[in-house]
Amino acid sequence: MREIFIKHTESSDHHRKRLSIVEMIRQDGMVARAEKKFSYYIFEQNSIHDPSQLKSWMDTQAMLSQKKERHVSIRKTFDNKSGTGQMAYRVIGSFYVVQDLHIFAVVFMHCIKFDMLSKLPLNPGSHCGE
Repeated sequence: MREIFIKHTESSDHHRKRLSIVEMIRQDGMVARAEKKFSYYIFEQNSIHDPSQLKSWMDTQAMLSQKKERHVSIRKTFDNKSGTGQMAYRVIGSFYVVQDLHIFAVVFMHCIKFDMLSKLPLNPGSHCGE
């Protein structure tokens, strides 16, 4: 049996958008759960009135080469006694979006977590590294 839970939230006050997808598979006495979470935060907004200013800003950003590196973490665990295993993969980074002469800086976090359990119930509302 396969169950899929989808949750989407948006907060205009905090400039945040989140998407969560949890998939649970129950088969032959085993429970597998995959949880995917995607979070985006807009932390900077600049309005430019002249397209040449935008070109200048882009050239300056390219020359600064102070690009923030993405932070990646991978964690794997397995318990031989209980037969449970887990793998979690998380990426945190940032990027810029330009739309109609507005510059937005966006910070993101993507988290994917896999659980394997034998004959244990799982709560689909658990959190992935938040």
